[in-house]
Amino acid sequence: MARKTGEELEALKKKYKISQLWSWSRYNCFKNSIYEYFLKYILQIKEDRDDGIYGVSGNACHVILENFYSKIIKYEDMLQEYENALFTFNAGELKYDRSNEEKNNNIANKYEYCLRHFFQNHEVINKKVELEKFILIRINGFLFQAYIDFIHKEDNCFVITDWKTSSIYTGKKIDKEKGQLVLYAEGLKQLGVPLENIKIRWCFLKYVTVEIQQANGKSTERNIARNEIGESLKSNAKMWLNKSKCYSEDEINSYIDLLSMTNDIACLPEEIQSKYKVSDCYVYIPFTVEEIENLKLDIINTIVDISKKEAKYFKTKNDNIWWEEITDEKSYFFSNLSGYSANLHKPYAQYLEKRKAHMESANSNEEDLSWMEGLLD
Repeated sequence: MARKTGEELEALKKKYKISQLWSWSRYNCFKNSIYEYFLKYILQIKEDRDDGIYGVSGNACHVILENFYSKIIKYEDMLQEYENALFTFNAGELKYDRSNEEKNNNIANKYEYCLRHFFQNHEVINKKVELEKFILIRINGFLFQAYIDFIHKEDNCFVITDWKTSSIYTGKKIDKEKGQLVLYAEGLKQLGVPLENIKIRWCFLKYVTVEIQQANGKSTERNIARNEIGESLKSNAKMWLNKSKCYSEDEINSYIDLLSMTNDIACLPEEIQSKYKVSDCYVYIPFTVEEIENLKLDIINTIVDISKKEAKYFKTKNDNIWWEEITDEKSYFFSNLSGYSANLHKPYAQYLEKRKAHMESANSNEEDLSWMEGLLD
């Protein structure tokens, strides 16, 4: 489905008698960085950093998958489309790590291997799918617009899938990041779909889920980075090769070396391959009515907070209203993910100045023992 035009969005605002159509990206921008929200949505200043790769790479992967499931390209075309995108990224000198070239290259090698592997091995969802489904979500007096990337019906359930090129989420990170999909579930509920018939999930493109048979006959599942499949399965594969009693020690070592080199269980004997089931990595997200209501309450409170800041700012023109303290924990976002540099993001600039001063102070406080050098000759 094509994105709504500006005229269509204005017509929706007029129809529902509202001045603002909200989106998850706008709400989440404020949650991530108050000052960035100020720059982007209040001052409407264009981002001044375009050397980060994560956003454009994620978008490119979404487009490739959308084009495949829209039957614009064939399965075997996906990898070449990704290679074409990489060529463009490299020509533009986009970075995974903006401050360390060696680290940038190491990340690039792993990240790009994993995505190549995905496009070569993706398990096609052979169901009727809807792409970029536009929905409106009412949150009290506020109205959200949303585009659901990928939705299909399976076993009488509507399954919403969000393709992710990031590192896999675990533990508290799942709760922190699931808000967007929970909001989409609320959107389907408002369209008349019972919550029990809605499933939400991420597909982490850089990972596979491997079902591994253990010696006791039970199976366990592990989510493994695609570039680490061979290394991660070596121990278990060696155990099964030994248990079969069909292979010499040299043959076993040869198989294990091949597993590491090829990163593919296809190098193993068929009886050993059967101990593993490798599939795309889907993480299903649990959610409750209470969580939906808590999210809606937070959205309401956040929009009210934004509105108060806007009113105060337009009255005073004091940008300190949008000030935030940058911590070491948040600095990675501003260093590698944010589109705004310290030239525009004043709180981040202040953070960098304080860190520089702290480092200079620490260096100057080191005891100068150079006077001892003559005594030691």
